Amino acid sequence: MSKSIIIDAGHGGTDAGANGFGVLEKDWALEISRYQYKRLKELGAKVAMTRKEDSTLTPTERIARIKNHYDVCVSNHWNAYDGKARGIETIHSVHAKAIFAQNLADHLASTTDLPLRRVFKRSISTGVDYFFLHRLTGRTETVIVEYGFIDNKRDFNYYNHRSHFNTAAESVIAGICEKIGIKYQPVKEFEKQSLKNSSQASSSIGKRVESTFKGTLRFYNQPSWRDEDVYGQLQKGQGFPEIIEKLRVGSGEQYKVKNSKGEIFYLTASPKYVKVI
Repeated sequence: MSKSIIIDAGHGGTDAGANGFGVLEKDWALEISRYQYKRLKELGAKVAMTRKEDSTLTPTERIARIKNHYDVCVSNHWNAYDGKARGIETIHSVHAKAIFAQNLADHLASTTDLPLRRVFKRSISTGVDYFFLHRLTGRTETVIVEYGFIDNKRDFNYYNHRSHFNTAAESVIAGICEKIGIKYQPVKEFEKQSLKNSSQASSSIGKRVESTFKGTLRFYNQPSWRDEDVYGQLQKGQGFPEIIEKLRVGSGEQYKVKNSKGEIFYLTASPKYVKVI
């Protein structure tokens, strides 16, 4: 009989978590958790999520959704420190063996080629877990996954490509399947879809992009959606003469563009607001 699992998207709502290069940890945590939830459902797992949207959860509320309701919990996070530290970490309870945490870390490291920093446990005193997700979740075996350092350029750049992001998500899914006792099957159309997306992105490079939005459309001085990074606005029909590349920023996508003076900016790539000519 297979075990049950809950996927915890770390932080959320008013708790943004770490940040790097205009991306908030809570957004990536939610995105990868949604992906894993959907895939595990398809594979027949008994799976749930602590949050399915950008909502605030107090520690008490989060614990109430996890504790003793599921056999396993995987809590998704990204680290941040000084911009130099990088790599994968997984954390297990002082009362649990390291096997599951090590397996998830090994899956991630082998499929992403990101460095594995450590698999560890942390206590505040003998036999007492430091992290509340370990200390207060009862019989539910919880592993915290730190996918990398969001403020490290190399780690950030890896996850800022959708195919890489999904590859990391899949590697953890494979480890989860081993743990809960269901068969893992790779995404049948994943490679084909990735090639399709890559082809579509490549076909836009070097072309002009224009706003189709009836109001004013913001563009940014770096890959970001934050108000403080807005550089200017476009009216309908205005645009940039050259697309350099397409990037994933948070849960959306942007074009890196160049104006006639050679200056670089960032503009939404959503077909709802822009068109490529």
